[in-house]
Amino acid sequence: MISGSSRKWRVPALALFAIAICVGPTRIAIAAESGQEIFKSKCAACHTIGQGILVGPDLAGVTARRDEVWLKRQIKEPDVLLDENDPIAIQLLLEADDIPMPPPDLSDDEVAAVIDYLKSTEQQETVVIGLPAQYIPTLLIGAAALIALTVVGLRAGRKKVDVS
Repeated sequence: MISGSSRKWRVPALALFAIAICVGPTRIAIAAESGQEIFKSKCAACHTIGQGILVGPDLAGVTARRDEVWLKRQIKEPDVLLDENDPIAIQLLLEADDIPMPPPDLSDDEVAAVIDYLKSTEQQETVVIGLPAQYIPTLLIGAAALIALTVVGLRAGRKKVDVS
């Protein structure tokens, strides 16, 4: 038999568990959303994602094809990679008719957000159906509330009532 004092920790523990699960997907979704805004304002004039080559290469699947460290450097300092005679950067320059990518003047956090956005576009292509990450927190909170209300109802149902 479980004592009453040991039951008191269940609801707060469940709430903390739900919050912990929700924070991860929410943080990634926010990073991808801000990355999309940065991409639209700084990158979309020259790059597409799955729509073909503009001035620069199509970036569909780029996070699967390129190492993340290289990708961060290419986004943040493409001129430095060319100065270092990086073979991939040189090949990209040749494919762009010798039009170099200008440094976009982004912070490390902004570069990471753009990469998160590019990763999220690749995940969207591979996942046809399913529950969007933005609904998971609502689903978990709703499930926790349903469980709590069920427990309250079961406890109320156990009380003896004198009908006489």
